[in-house]
Amino acid sequence: MTETRRKQLHLGKCIEDLDKLHNVPDLKTKRANLLCKTAQKLFESAEEARKNGDEEYSYVYYMKYLRVIAYLSKDKEYLKDKSYYNSMLGAKNPNKAIDAAEKLKNSLIDRYAMELKQKRLNDIKENEIFKQKIEENRKKAIEVSINEPPSTPVNLPGPDEVTIKSEQLYSILKAGKLKVMILDARPGKDYLESHISYPACISVPEECISPGQSANVLEQNLPAASRPVWSSRASADLIVTLDWSSRAPIPGTPLHLLRTILLKWDIKVQYARPPLALEGGYEDWLLKYPASTTNPQAQPPRPDDSMDDMLGDIEYPSWAELSPPAAPRRAPEPDRATKAAAVLVYDERARTMQKILEQQEVIADTSLTLEMQRIEAEQDWEKVRSQQETEQQDDVRAMYQLREQEIISQLMQLENKQYDMEQENQSLREQLEEYQRRERDEAAQLAETIASQETEADADERARARTELAARIAAVRQQRARLDRTREQLEQQRKRKLAEAREKKKPGEDREDDGDAYMDDSPGAAALSRAHSSPNIAKMEEEASAPQFDRSTKPAAPPPADHAHRDFQPVWGTVGRGLTGLKNLGNTCYMNSIIQCLNNTAILVAYFRNGQYLEHVNRSASTRGAIAEEVAAVVRALWSGQYRFIATRDLRNEVGKQQRAFRGCEQQDSHEFLTILMDWLHLDLQFRADAPPHKDSLAPSEKAWYEYTKSKESLILRLFYGQIKSTVRCTVCSKQSVTYESFSNLSLELPANANRCSLSDCLKLYLSGETIPGWNCPNCKDKRDAVKKLDISKLPPVLVIHFKRFYVDPKEYQANAYRKKQTYIDFPLEGLDMRQVAPACPGAAAYELYAVSNHYGSMEGGHYTAYCKSSLYGKWYKYDDHVVTEIPASDVKSSAAYILFYSSCGPARAS
Repeated sequence: MTETRRKQLHLGKCIEDLDKLHNVPDLKTKRANLLCKTAQKLFESAEEARKNGDEEYSYVYYMKYLRVIAYLSKDKEYLKDKSYYNSMLGAKNPNKAIDAAEKLKNSLIDRYAMELKQKRLNDIKENEIFKQKIEENRKKAIEVSINEPPSTPVNLPGPDEVTIKSEQLYSILKAGKLKVMILDARPGKDYLESHISYPACISVPEECISPGQSANVLEQNLPAASRPVWSSRASADLIVTLDWSSRAPIPGTPLHLLRTILLKWDIKVQYARPPLALEGGYEDWLLKYPASTTNPQAQPPRPDDSMDDMLGDIEYPSWAELSPPAAPRRAPEPDRATKAAAVLVYDERARTMQKILEQQEVIADTSLTLEMQRIEAEQDWEKVRSQQETEQQDDVRAMYQLREQEIISQLMQLENKQYDMEQENQSLREQLEEYQRRERDEAAQLAETIASQETEADADERARARTELAARIAAVRQQRARLDRTREQLEQQRKRKLAEAREKKKPGEDREDDGDAYMDDSPGAAALSRAHSSPNIAKMEEEASAPQFDRSTKPAAPPPADHAHRDFQPVWGTVGRGLTGLKNLGNTCYMNSIIQCLNNTAILVAYFRNGQYLEHVNRSASTRGAIAEEVAAVVRALWSGQYRFIATRDLRNEVGKQQRAFRGCEQQDSHEFLTILMDWLHLDLQFRADAPPHKDSLAPSEKAWYEYTKSKESLILRLFYGQIKSTVRCTVCSKQSVTYESFSNLSLELPANANRCSLSDCLKLYLSGETIPGWNCPNCKDKRDAVKKLDISKLPPVLVIHFKRFYVDPKEYQANAYRKKQTYIDFPLEGLDMRQVAPACPGAAAYELYAVSNHYGSMEGGHYTAYCKSSLYGKWYKYDDHVVTEIPASDVKSSAAYILFYSSCGPARAS
């Protein structure tokens, strides 16, 4: 048998580093059954890691497994019935784990020693190269000091300045009193050709910079030579960024994105002052101080090779650069023999260019409006928070808490809209560049034809129009910059006030359990740090058990007034049916978002409202039908039209009984809650269906579906569950292994390093084949590389699609730190044709979108909302906890979209 290739070492530098990772948490509160299940999972993970060649993870899992076994052996329950628990663990597994861990330890010690030896050799070589570079820089510095006349020191720019002149930077570098770091954001090849001659000048290539990146992710993409200097950025007195010729960090450019990454997404570093951009860029430095560069002969790129940002210093294209938009079909070529035809074509292209510029102006104006709204919302939040702290009455305090929740949610959604606009603006710039690149030569010929005919007055009029548009955009840009500075000052003031409030807070004072815990008052928290949102439920909180209800006497028909039996705490008010909000009970926005999406599933709503579900309640299920009953009660209350919003305390308590992770006030993942809720509802509402008459003659997919259901079906199963066909093919003998699995939602990966993509891109990526190393081929009787291919064999009437936005940061694996992808995904609101990605699936139909679960913010703080299309009113509404508002259909698509709900059931109404 071939040996599995061992993966490169990545968890530590020595065996002691791994020993720090296999500690287990306090197990005193865990029962023996749970300890056995935990141990079995650890053992399976260790075996899997070992098969994949990851010796480090395998060793850590084996050691964790042995620690759990050691603790279990002293447990009272275990000692009472050893044979039972040993059968759960597997009699041979502990000894197998000990032998495997010992072998892995010896192997890892040897590998660490070899790696350390190799590293030392590499360090010696790098030290020699570094010494040579220092000596070369010293010689060049001596030459510069001889050739350049002495200059008077120049002070640092003011605190409100965002740029630094070449003369100022040169004077600071020459004085040598400040620790300066220079980040060269030009393309990597341009940096290698020529850059500023300074030891702390490193390359941060523009091709490595993209929106939404954190500082840690950017560091991974940097050239190896840049990383040591980058890692010392916290100790720098001054950080200067530069590109070829920009005069300021304009939004959408690499300089602005780099500044945003340093100031907003580098949370572990506090900078002495915000980074400054070199005014005029490297081109200006090369002109004034050629002796202080590694290659003074370098030539800046031609203006035609780069596109200036449309929101800053706009350089409008010349007549020779105008070009038409891309079109699916190329328009017929005009007769250029006549001047009139040339003028017509040229005017059309000029109008296209003007239209794009006007779109840029609209984006700039809208972005300015959003920034003003953010400042107003933050001022309102500060006012509400101070009023809430001074108010003594519980009902008034609750009102202020709800208002505080609304404002913070609004802030997060405004931030998301600004991000989407930056992406749209970037797309327009790329579109304009493409026009120029494809049609530049042809436009130049047209311009020559028109030049003989155009009057001076026409040219002046066109130039004046362009100048006015440029002035308007520049004015908006300046006002936006002032608003940015104002908001930063407000945040600094708020930080000081929060620090003072924490000092004055009494030691024994507790926060209210029922509060909308969006705020993080930890000592190091930022001013608007919200509730933690993580797809990995790691922390579990205990809370007092909910009151027990005797449901054995439940009537055969829906009770007339649910509020008399359940603690809905309704706020009365006449609203449209299905437009009632849900109160946030302390980080329950993830639950509210999913409940509102299900509450707009027309067939499911009718099923709960007309009482038909009572015929199918399964009292023998693990939840004894309680989850289905509570969901039905909530649906009826939401569709009564009597309440502005209600509280789902009973549903939350029942959910907490079944799953400990949902008991406390920790923020959870809406996708995980949805998946678990679907399984609960399926078990709670099962009914027996007729078995097929000829089981053996069934197609493989139908036979697998019958094996899965065992004739126990439910409306949940028929609405939401589909089937995936998984085919694994050996690359040597082509032997195939086919299995079928059910799903209640499709969980799709996003294309790597993509700021924008489409739902079609995600589906194609999901269904494309992947290589599996070390597959046990039943035909070859050996480990082989195989290709795994997924196909959809059964589509449900309601198709739920989840986007995998959260991922573990490889730089912080020990802390299990998650990051979020802010990718904008374009998805259709109607006419989703699944026949293109599921051609073999019978009955594939067109789907219409009716609900979206959104996630705003990042892993440091997030919030969930829902966008739903009412089956009764035919309009889109935003469900933001207790607030429900109508929205236009154009607002449904955003980079916050997390879970999509599509239906092929037609216009059924839940009236």
